[in-house]
Amino acid sequence: MGTRALFRTPQVDRENVLQNLTDDELLERIQHGDANAFTQLYEQYKTRLYSYCLRLLRNRQNAEDAVQETFVKVYAGCNSVHSSQSLRGWIFTIARNEAFGILRKTKIDFVEEDGQVWESETPLELVLRSEVKDIVQHFLGELKPEYREVLILREYENLPYGEIASITSSTESGVKSRLFKARNALTKKLEPYFRERKFL
Repeated sequence: MGTRALFRTPQVDRENVLQNLTDDELLERIQHGDANAFTQLYEQYKTRLYSYCLRLLRNRQNAEDAVQETFVKVYAGCNSVHSSQSLRGWIFTIARNEAFGILRKTKIDFVEEDGQVWESETPLELVLRSEVKDIVQHFLGELKPEYREVLILREYENLPYGEIASITSSTESGVKSRLFKARNALTKKLEPYFRERKFL
């Protein structure tokens, strides 16, 4: 079965029932061969994963590719997931691996705890004539990937520290440390811009 056909939403009577199932219940049905349950899982996670990958990769096509590959691997590996595992954490871990694989291929430097938070030596100096959301997104995109990802998982996905640590193969203290540095760096970058425009 092709991946396009795999992710096509069927019109089935059980759709409303599936929407009300927990991740664990969906996983159990998927492991028993229920293709409709996998489609429901896809519908529940596709937007969140795309948003996560897009913020991390800053490229729509790369984000789409990462999400597509994520669900191919989720479909192939569902039977290996144990009930004690967080399905959400497992899915985000796969998406993270796909995204960072793309970052490696594009030769973007990451995962070097060298004390430098920004990707570039000289911070980008520009004035963005746009909404505050766009300004924040711009500077978020200037963070190194390992700092950007913890902010995305915490602030946009609202994941607990323990789950972020599992997804990023780190520790809770490591996650908190990177979050602190990332928030600090982002605040310092945004403060002059907002002060100049009397937002602060």
